[in-house]
Order: sequence, then structure tokens, then C-alpha cells
Amino acid sequence: MKLLHLLMALVFVVGCTSAGQIKDYNIRSGSTGVTMKFLDQSPPPVIYAKSPSAMTFELANLGATSIEEGYVSIATEEDIVHVQGDRIRPFGLQGKSPGYPAGDQMLLTAQLQVNALPPQTTTLTTSMGLNVCYPYQTVASANVCVDTDVVGRTAKKPCTPSPVSLSSQGGPVAVTRIEPTLIPQEKTVAVQVLITINNVGNGQLYAQDKSLEACSAQSTGAAWNTAVVTAMLADNQLVCNDNKPVLFTNKAATVRCELPGGMPKTAGTYTTTMTVQVDYGYTSSITKQVQVKSIS
Repeated sequence: MKLLHLLMALVFVVGCTSAGQIKDYNIRSGSTGVTMKFLDQSPPPVIYAKSPSAMTFELANLGATSIEEGYVSIATEEDIVHVQGDRIRPFGLQGKSPGYPAGDQMLLTAQLQVNALPPQTTTLTTSMGLNVCYPYQTVASANVCVDTDVVGRTAKKPCTPSPVSLSSQGGPVAVTRIEPTLIPQEKTVAVQVLITINNVGNGQLYAQDKSLEACSAQSTGAAWNTAVVTAMLADNQLVCNDNKPVLFTNKAATVRCELPGGMPKTAGTYTTTMTVQVDYGYTSSITKQVQVKSIS
């Protein structure tokens, strides 16, 4: 019985194909975080003045980071359509995991009240929108070559330092290039790494702890287009951008990370793992056009 329970747990964690073969899920793939969509006929394409209506929409977390304190903002032309209750609403969504590879989804409904149309107006078109703001994290790992024998004392080496290209890591921000450089010093070898990071989603970054500000009308304090980058070379903590937030320009940023104190020249040549973590807030939006008609 214990063996049966163990096998069932294993299948739940790693999944199983139709042929019975074990399938391993890579949760850190894809370039999407939270997605939004209006349900069909919600709001309907035509709504009527001086009448109630409703808007139901779905939020889905398709990335690898779980969200505890996200916000969704419901936008309407207030003089035409009034949102009953809070326009900004909190949400939480679990991200992808080996046991839950689809991520979490939820439905939210906003009750609406359609106002009277202006005099002599029988129909008009108005816009309704959703803006989602949430803290997120990208983690990228790659094997890099470390060669402290920069003067070439050893003829045959197990690897050669070179740039490493990466794709997506399960979020709207991706580490796309890691380029290590080793520079000889008097007694040590300085280790510098250039890291290229791209905004590969359809939204905008802001400081990770400013989600409510980013989703509010007073969004000037959100520290737009910034992220915090940390990196590890094996077990060694690197200092990135002097421990300051990184600014993105044209949806990209290049960060210089350094190993404090460098490495001894006798460390040799070997391949090791470098891990880069990017912490940020992310916001994106969708809109829908709706026709408003007067009741004759």
C-alpha cells in the first residue's frame, strides 16, 4: 500500500503521457505572466442607458511565479458607465509548478450601472478596460566557463569562456545573454559578467513593491521600467549594478555584475553554474469597445 501511494505521488508531481511514460515539466519556460480576457458577451456588445450591466473576466497566471498581492484595475468612462464597488481589486494566483503545470485561474465580476446618455444622443461607443499589476520574478540558470589561467599556462583546457544565449524563463522578463569576462590583476583574477535582460511581454515594468501605485490613477510613484538584479556564480554572490535598481531602455537592460575580491589565479579552468534573479513588478492592459444605446 505504501508503494502504491508513492507511485501515485510520483505521477502527480512529474506527470504522465498517454503511453504511460513519465514526463518532466519545465515550469521556467514561456514569456507570459498574468493574462486577462473578457468572457463572451461580458460585457455584451450593446448595453442600454439607465440600466444595470456586468463585466466578467478571467485572470490566469501562465508563468512560474506565484502572486500573493496583485491588483486589477477596472477602467470605464465614468460619466457613461459607473463601476459599482472598488475599481481596484486585489487578487492572488498560484504560478506553474511541477504538480500544477497549468498555473492558477480565477473569474471576477464587476457590476456596472450605465448612465443616461447626453441630450439628443441615441447611441455612442465607449471603452472598457482592465489593467493588471503584480510582483513577479525571473530566474535563469546557465553553465558558464571560468578560466583563471588567462595567460595560457595550460595548453589543454576543459572549456573556453564565451557568451551564453538564453531564451525564456517562465515570465514576461527574460535573461537572454550571459557574458563572463576574466581580467588578470596583480594577485587575483577579476570576474565580470555582462547580463542582458529583455522585456519580452506586452507590458511595462515597475518597482516590485509598487503594484497598488502602478494600478492607481496616481501612478507616478511606481518607479517605472526598473528591476532589481542579483546573481550567483556557483556559491559566490556577485554585486550587480552597485546593488542599485536597473533601468530598462527600449525594453532592454544590460547589467554588469562583479565578484568581490576576484578569484585566485590558481583556481584553474572549469564549468560552473551561474544563476540570475530578476525581481520586478509588471503591468499590462486590455480594452473592449461597447455600444451604448438609449431606451426608446
